[in-house]
Amino acid sequence: MKEKRISKRSAIELAASFGIGEDPRPEREAKISDISGGGFCFISGTRPKVGTTCQVAVDLDVREQVVVSVEVVWVQKLKDTKKYRVGVRLIESDGPEFERFMEFYKKQT
Repeated sequence: MKEKRISKRSAIELAASFGIGEDPRPEREAKISDISGGGFCFISGTRPKVGTTCQVAVDLDVREQVVVSVEVVWVQKLKDTKKYRVGVRLIESDGPEFERFMEFYKKQT
């Protein structure tokens, strides 16, 4: 299968939480497993629908958290678990939190 990503993907483990739709507060637990300049993938016990917009709070380190807007592009059930691997793309391209997220990403590559 041909790689469609424009940006390099980097494996990482980051704590995160997210909110969906009418409940945008980022209170659903997630763990980011890799990031790229266009989005990231996280593991969660909650299954969002493809096309859903979410607010994801990402813990960049112990003192800093950023909230970014993303769109769910795919969801995959993890075998033998009650968890899902969720692929999202960033839907904002400016603002201080987006810029901080991108700055963090660039340090990982």
